Amino acid sequence: MDPQEEQQSELEVLESIYPDELTKYSPTHFSIKLSLDTPSNRKHRLLLDVRYPAEYPEVVPELDIIIPEEEEEEISDDESDDENENETKLMLNLSETIEFESQDINQLVSKLIEEADLQVGMPSVFALATQLKDEAEFLFQNKLEQTQKKYDADSLAKEMEEQKKFHGTKVTKDSWNEWRTKFREEMKVAEKDLENFNKMHNGKLSGKEIFEKGLAGDDEDILNDITDNVKNVTVS
Repeated sequence: MDPQEEQQSELEVLESIYPDELTKYSPTHFSIKLSLDTPSNRKHRLLLDVRYPAEYPEVVPELDIIIPEEEEEEISDDESDDENENETKLMLNLSETIEFESQDINQLVSKLIEEADLQVGMPSVFALATQLKDEAEFLFQNKLEQTQKKYDADSLAKEMEEQKKFHGTKVTKDSWNEWRTKFREEMKVAEKDLENFNKMHNGKLSGKEIFEKGLAGDDEDILNDITDNVKNVTVS
């Protein structure tokens, strides 16, 4: 069959498959708008631009991928208390941040050309359009997963930083000994008051004895003796 006849025949088939998505500029130049299936409220689309060389399909068609201008769409902003629904909304919100960059487009074009080379000798635009949609959706999902991982890592780091505010100073042997020494120094200040207090109350254990006992024993004994003395206080 004559190349021009094959081109015309393929174009007619494509127009029937993509009645609203295909835009014909000339008998040898057209584009197909592909809507990607993504977890997003905003529709992500790619435009496959195709030009037939005179020898097509015996040669690879000229291919380009264009990101069309976004169409205005209404996005729901309803709030929800359901945890699962909120997680879904978070994923949807993250998906709104995903965009195809120039390196992504170049990667997709390279894969299309590789496939077109394998299809030389037969009409291939429908197969190429199908592959582009699949590859673009896979790439989108991969970018979304990477974005989710980064979001999770940033959230965890922020949470750990917040938790530091609620952690007290860790007690070590050195910090305990330091506190114990400081405590005993403070006890010296109250020693004379304790002595005078105990002299007035039936010769109970003096503050000095309490202090010396604390040096030889546990700090808990100090507190117990002080408590006993306070219990014996009488008001005259």
